[in-house]
Amino acid sequence: MGTSQLKYVSNSFAWGVCAKFLDAGLKFLTIPLLLGYFGKENYGLLTLAIATNAYMQLLNMGMNTGAVKFFSQWIETKNYELIDRVSRTNLSFYLGIGLINSIVLLSLSFWGQSVFKVTPEQFISFQYLLRILAGFSILNWIIFVFNQLLIADERIGFTQQMLSIRSILSLLLVGATILLKLSIVHYFILNLFVSSIVIFPYYYRCKKSNLIKSMIPAFYWKDFSVILKYSIAIFAMGLFQFTATQSRPLILGMFSDQGVGILTEYRVIEVFPIFIISIGGMLISILLPKTSRAIQSNNRTSIEKMAYEGTKYTSILVSFLCFPIILNATDLITLYVGEEYSHLGQWLALWVFSLTLYLHNSPVASLVLATGKTKILVISSAIACIISMIINAVLVNYFNVGSAVLGYLVYIIIQMSFYYLYFNNKVLGLISLKIFKSFIVPTLLGFFALFLVTIINLELNIWLKIIFKSVIWCLFYITLLFVAKVIDMSKLKSILTNNK
Repeated sequence: MGTSQLKYVSNSFAWGVCAKFLDAGLKFLTIPLLLGYFGKENYGLLTLAIATNAYMQLLNMGMNTGAVKFFSQWIETKNYELIDRVSRTNLSFYLGIGLINSIVLLSLSFWGQSVFKVTPEQFISFQYLLRILAGFSILNWIIFVFNQLLIADERIGFTQQMLSIRSILSLLLVGATILLKLSIVHYFILNLFVSSIVIFPYYYRCKKSNLIKSMIPAFYWKDFSVILKYSIAIFAMGLFQFTATQSRPLILGMFSDQGVGILTEYRVIEVFPIFIISIGGMLISILLPKTSRAIQSNNRTSIEKMAYEGTKYTSILVSFLCFPIILNATDLITLYVGEEYSHLGQWLALWVFSLTLYLHNSPVASLVLATGKTKILVISSAIACIISMIINAVLVNYFNVGSAVLGYLVYIIIQMSFYYLYFNNKVLGLISLKIFKSFIVPTLLGFFALFLVTIINLELNIWLKIIFKSVIWCLFYITLLFVAKVIDMSKLKSILTNNK
């Protein structure tokens, strides 16, 4: 991975992490404030309205990946006329999706009382919330068009900056709501407005970069169809991934003889992996524009650097995300929910370890997506999904909540097997052993650093122990990376100098 690519990835990832932490901090601060101000019942209505609308995101049908892939390739060839035609047709597509979204929400607001377990009085307030969501839905869907263009143009750092500003404005809105004693309806309208205002800087930046000429929808469906066909395949793959993820608690509830208590344990250990996935998951979005351009131009040097060096640096990054949690898994669980759940530490550690297998493959996965050869991806996702669900169901009364973790581990191993045995060689023309070496060397160094920390006996309170062990692991790991010459010092200095 070249210096310019590393700089782009590091800057984009840094802003992405900043936006994620701001969003997480916002929720941490505002949930108790809004809960205290609106009350448990009204806040529950807010949560229900947002959750109802969240299911509509499935209508996106993989368009984010498909649009970024093709827009990136057309930017590489400077085909701006085609980009404008397709992006404005994309506006028409999302206007249609937004209209469907609005109709569904309005229908629920008129005839949905039997669907939701709310009182008649609560449903009156819920109706207002659904109708407000319906009013904003078209605008919110259109934002996707400009977000896709900006990511394809390698301006993901800009999008994350705007999201960070949006998080700050949302926090200020909560303060204003309590200070001015605003109603739940007024808060909801203003909150959706704050969420939607990113459309203005997004559109301005797209227009300035000559990616779109106006906001007038177009109907060049023949040009647009290449994105839609590709996106449907991505949607099928995503549907299996979504099923594999969302079915785990359902299977635990259906097949466990422990009752619903097992679901509480699942939610407890789910918190940390979800946060890691949300951060690590940005990598494919960041890398896809680069890989799409490399595939478009058939730049073998760039493809190989992205695969080999990209995997190495991604593995290092993932190690920094995962190993401190693996190291402190039991203490983190104890601190989070109490000592009675400390036995879940081993399953948390295994779950987070499985993420090192999953996330290290982000550069290669983005290269495969860029090729457009998605048939085997869909098949591998389906096979992995079905087998992981069976394992979860069969093992639940032997390993309890651990069966979900084991099922997920098998899901990832199957997916990785397809990459190493098929995609790397047959699709990308790469050497799987070389990719594996790029992953295993920094990962084994992470385990060695973890072993060194575990032999240190610490008699500290739980907060200090977690902090101290994490810092010591990081110092050991960084030292090992430099001693083993895994990190290129000259390249690192070049990146730091350019950033300054």
